[in-house]
Amino acid sequence: MIRSRAYLLIGILALLLFTACGQQYEAKSLVKDFVKEHATEELDITDFSDLDSTKVISDSLFLVLQQNAAKDPLFKGVDFNGKKASSPLLYIRMNYKKDTLELSKTFYFDKDLSAIIAFK
Repeated sequence: MIRSRAYLLIGILALLLFTACGQQYEAKSLVKDFVKEHATEELDITDFSDLDSTKVISDSLFLVLQQNAAKDPLFKGVDFNGKKASSPLLYIRMNYKKDTLELSKTFYFDKDLSAIIAFK
């Protein structure tokens, strides 16, 4: 009986691990597609942070993030179509090189990880 519970627990933990890896892969894929579509220059992406979540971004700050993103000279044609923040927001940081500088951008996703809804 104890052994069957241990197997069940191991199976559940393995399933959670594979789900988290799938979300990480999906987030990276969304960012790479976004960069390919909207970047004004070719970016040398060096690394990504782990996908994480936050609840500390208010609606007003989220709106400012969207407005600033639309003015970012690194990306063109960015339109978030009034996408709203959902709690919690998921985010990932993309590190890239520009000339000799190491820079980063943080991309925010809705909780379903279906689209990028802001970045800074």
